[in-house]
Amino acid sequence: MAVYDENILKNTFYLALEKQRPDLCSRVAELHGIVLVPCCGSLSVSSFSDSQFDSYVLQPVEDGYQTADGKEVRIQDRQVLLGSGFPAPASVPILFEETFYNDQEQSYSILCISRPVEVEPSPAENNPPPPYCLKSVEDVREFLGSHAQKLDKFVHGFCQAFKEQERKGLRHHIDSVNGLYTKCLQCLLRDSRLWMSCSHVSSAACQQDAAFNKTTRSLQELQQKDLGVKPEFSINLSRAKRELSQLNQKTSPLLKLLCLRRVTVTATQTPRRTVSIEAVSADDLLSVILYLLVKTEIPNWMANLSYIRNFCFSHSSKDELSYCLSTFEAAVEYINLGKLCSVPSPDLFRLWIKWTIF
Repeated sequence: MAVYDENILKNTFYLALEKQRPDLCSRVAELHGIVLVPCCGSLSVSSFSDSQFDSYVLQPVEDGYQTADGKEVRIQDRQVLLGSGFPAPASVPILFEETFYNDQEQSYSILCISRPVEVEPSPAENNPPPPYCLKSVEDVREFLGSHAQKLDKFVHGFCQAFKEQERKGLRHHIDSVNGLYTKCLQCLLRDSRLWMSCSHVSSAACQQDAAFNKTTRSLQELQQKDLGVKPEFSINLSRAKRELSQLNQKTSPLLKLLCLRRVTVTATQTPRRTVSIEAVSADDLLSVILYLLVKTEIPNWMANLSYIRNFCFSHSSKDELSYCLSTFEAAVEYINLGKLCSVPSPDLFRLWIKWTIF
């Protein structure tokens, strides 16, 4: 809930509701109900019909909620579920929640949602980006890193013991396999070296992170248009910010890199189709990443990128994951060089990012 934020009192939809339908504002406060407010980035118009607001004011009923014009709504798992009365069943993500009070100290809730309820859900909403999967033994070895050799020894020892005890009963073999699994899992969970290396990198990069954070704090007024973010990418940025907020919860270099990939794929989906990261032009991708870097509070970017670069041992330097990492590194370096102190020149920006990535 703390990942995406905006000032509701500056939201054009909410301001129009207060101005055009004071009756609804009074009603929702009396009922201690809910007002749905589409986030600023999802609004394609600045004027709204009076009747349009009826679908955004909810009053509690026995099985959920009902809009002012009689449509059925449920709220579950941070989603607004649109039911009877709407053109088609759909779910709309809730970005954050606030409590408002009127002059009589009557309270009501504001749910900021990712899009207007009358807008058709995008393919990106219906079909989230596919997860990055381990598809082969080599993928697994890369994921495990130096631990793979230890686990190989455990499996080799198990195979030798199996040959010697092949005629024993099924229960014995079940217990043996369970023992092998437990031994391998304990090996991974007890190894503190990964945590130690992460802590060391964080300490070494603390001064760089402090300088980078000072720079990004001075850039908070920059908007999407200032960075050249195309309109078709704007709708996904709140979802991408939510993904990015999970970065420091990932403990291994590969998991952090996979998180950056999910952020990039989520941010660059368009309403028309899902495209691969490589299919997005370098300047479009950098514009999106720059915006996410400035607007998402990650206090240790330098440590994270150094940790990923130095401890994630990939066999290929040209795959999607490496391209994704290089893009984030290029964006961080662009900010570190002070290129965003003012609105960047599009031509200079394009030349710089192509030189940096390629």
